[in-house]
Amino acid sequence: MAVGKVNGKQKGNNFERKVANLLSDRFKEHLGIEKGWRRNPDSGSFFGGQNQTRTETYGTEFAIFGDLICPKAFLYSIECKHYKTAPSFQSIMNGEVKQWDTWIEQAEQDAKKADKKMLLLVKYNNVDELVFVDDTEALDLRLTYKGKKVYKLADFLTMDTTKFFTG
Repeated sequence: MAVGKVNGKQKGNNFERKVANLLSDRFKEHLGIEKGWRRNPDSGSFFGGQNQTRTETYGTEFAIFGDLICPKAFLYSIECKHYKTAPSFQSIMNGEVKQWDTWIEQAEQDAKKADKKMLLLVKYNNVDELVFVDDTEALDLRLTYKGKKVYKLADFLTMDTTKFFTG
């Protein structure tokens, strides 16, 4: 690998690990365990994205959809994306961010397969983490993109714990 070149796969893995640790810390009292979230070793590679047709061939009763292994009662399937450069302001204002469209589609597929709500976490270098969701209570809404509500992750995690779990 050339000097200064970033390994995108490793960058994504590190972000997934960071999010798993963040969620584990946020909800450890509720769950009563230290590590409630873990990276999915397949990270969507076997059943996710273009491989979703494999669900028609393979048993999915033990499959984990999304990038993180979440507690059973957690309402969301989580997809994590970390890229260097954020989309242009113009593309956001025009509602045409192809990268986001692809990621949302992938997150929705995984959530549907997991019978959970979609939660897409996006991180760009030197930009706060963003959360794309379908519904949530009134928070400091940053943006609406093609029907998805977009929040800063830090704001999203201030919601009451009961908003994240069944029962």
